[in-house]
Amino acid sequence: MLLHLSRRLLSKTPTLKTGNYFEIFSLTPTFNLDLTELSRVYKELQAEFHPDKHANCSALEQENAAQTSALINEANKCLKDPYSRARLLLKMQNFDPNVQTMDMEFLSDMMEINDEIEMCEDSETLCRLKEVNEAAISELYVQFEEHFNANELKTAAERLAKVKFLLQTRDRIEQQGELIFP
Repeated sequence: MLLHLSRRLLSKTPTLKTGNYFEIFSLTPTFNLDLTELSRVYKELQAEFHPDKHANCSALEQENAAQTSALINEANKCLKDPYSRARLLLKMQNFDPNVQTMDMEFLSDMMEINDEIEMCEDSETLCRLKEVNEAAISELYVQFEEHFNANELKTAAERLAKVKFLLQTRDRIEQQGELIFP
């Protein structure tokens, strides 16, 4: 299988849809991905397609290897990240992952949390906020997977939109931590 994939990836006529990153790694499109398997296949593919391995080849083969290596890197980065992977799964179902409206209660809660982060001056409170935020992210990913697997794509996308807010909150917590602990 890897040899067949290798030939397809290096061929002059691209037959691989770059949007289906699961296909590049011969993985089943699923949210709950085996990251160990992803890493193993990534290393195998990079060992085969890294541009340094093709330094003595023709210019066209070198260019193909460079493009293939870049595609493998891009696919790996996307699949390793749960948020990016979830967006990809929705797109593969021809569903726009961008939610146009948001639950007002959730937005209000996010504003309160962000205010609390901004006003936070002690490590204990910041650690508590981080724990609560991480638990919420994990729970929303579980809900995303449940709704996605049930083909409830609109609800799955709504859960993912909330994750996006919480990932931004994670960044704010990290920034505030740098201010508190320079």
